[in-house]
Amino acid sequence: MKRSNTVTFVSAGMLSPKKRDHMLARRQLYLNYGALSLATTLDTMGTSTLLVHGEHREPADVLSMLLDKGVFPSRLPIMLSIPSFYALRWAQTFCRLVRDIDPDARIIVGGRWVVGPDPDWLHAKLPEADLLVPGLAEPLIASLLTNAPDLRLLPAPKPDVVLNHTLVSGFERYQPSIEASRGCGMGCSFCEERDIPLEKLGEPQQFARALAAVSSQYGDSEIRPYFQSSMFVPNEKWATGLAKAFQADGLNVAWRTESRVDVLTPETIACLAGAGLKVLDLGLETASPTQILNMRKSRHPDRYLERASILLKACSDHGIAAKVNVLLYAGETTKTLEETRSFLDDHKSSIAGVSVGPVVAYGPPKTANILLNEWSRSGATPVDSSSANDSGISMIHLSHDFDAKSAEAASLQLSRRYMDAKAYFYLKSFSYYPRDYARADFDRDVAASDTSQLPFRTAEGVTGAGIREQATHRGAGIPCSERASSLIRYGRI
Repeated sequence: MKRSNTVTFVSAGMLSPKKRDHMLARRQLYLNYGALSLATTLDTMGTSTLLVHGEHREPADVLSMLLDKGVFPSRLPIMLSIPSFYALRWAQTFCRLVRDIDPDARIIVGGRWVVGPDPDWLHAKLPEADLLVPGLAEPLIASLLTNAPDLRLLPAPKPDVVLNHTLVSGFERYQPSIEASRGCGMGCSFCEERDIPLEKLGEPQQFARALAAVSSQYGDSEIRPYFQSSMFVPNEKWATGLAKAFQADGLNVAWRTESRVDVLTPETIACLAGAGLKVLDLGLETASPTQILNMRKSRHPDRYLERASILLKACSDHGIAAKVNVLLYAGETTKTLEETRSFLDDHKSSIAGVSVGPVVAYGPPKTANILLNEWSRSGATPVDSSSANDSGISMIHLSHDFDAKSAEAASLQLSRRYMDAKAYFYLKSFSYYPRDYARADFDRDVAASDTSQLPFRTAEGVTGAGIREQATHRGAGIPCSERASSLIRYGRI
């Protein structure tokens, strides 16, 4: 059997979308920037690498493509990344197919959120896997190609290397990523990174160099990169430096990132807008004081919501589309949901769109049961007590007011209240739809979908202030530089 000398990274796909199965959901692309970081690391060492995404394709079709490309079978391991528990069934099928075709293949499986909680449980689900790698693998990726792999859990700060998107099969379809920082450490009860300290942002000039390098990978094509960070928290001084660095290098690129609603100031938002920030994903999660405390989002709900109000207005004032994330949580009642809806109504003109869904317990019983036991004190119960062991995905009856079915209905209703088709397409096409996916393609997919499953109004009306046609930058760096200068003089930064 002829074998290549290529390390193929496969990002496990999904047999069906994780929320609602419709054509629009199947169009979404999620760049596995963690796997790309590993592929880039090996590439810089001179190893031939390729990253393939399973997307919503059949595992057999992906493997057939690897055979056609001549990269499989290989003398080197095949690296399977499982980004979420929703990808586990796809991964199981893929591993069986690999083993059937090449019994001598070495299959190494990573994906820290799936491997880490209970490797023994996962090994039972993936008996074909030769090696399971917990944690972040950049410090030990080279050793995984040897007969003596290093499986220690080592510190893995964000690498300085720029992600090489050309290693991705069909990379032109994907919007690129620039990793900004790792960790969070804010302690939210539902978050995987609640106890992982937030990494300090690098110098603004590093971001400018990274953006310039990524832009060159895509040639003259427009890109809309995502600055990947669990919590992007620059201060005014850093944001001013970013705007200046981008301006000095002639970078005029619109980008997207995510943060909390209570950590960014209006001054910082002004500077980030000057640096090209156009879409900001904000983890509001809830506007109910009761649920804010239950989620451990903040010890001071009033202060949390006041900061959220200020931030949303600042985004609107500076042409940044704020997409608000809402989580229906354990113990949710009609009263707590109404508190969230009332807050969103009050800020509707500053909201570009919302993403709403009920909380889910992820992981095998070893970790899921910790959450399930905590949530039971608020009246929540799993829909199926065996689901944690079967799939690592436990859907939840939130309370007497909201069983799983009514929570899903409430999620759709709340999402449609603040988002129409125009807003939805803008937000998704900015980062998640294929780069060549046009509005006409979207409209055809809407027509072919069950509209009862779509999280937006199909009739377009007046949308939030963040979706106004504001593609141009607002004098990159100038307004915020003047503002920051006055702050420096008065000793605030």
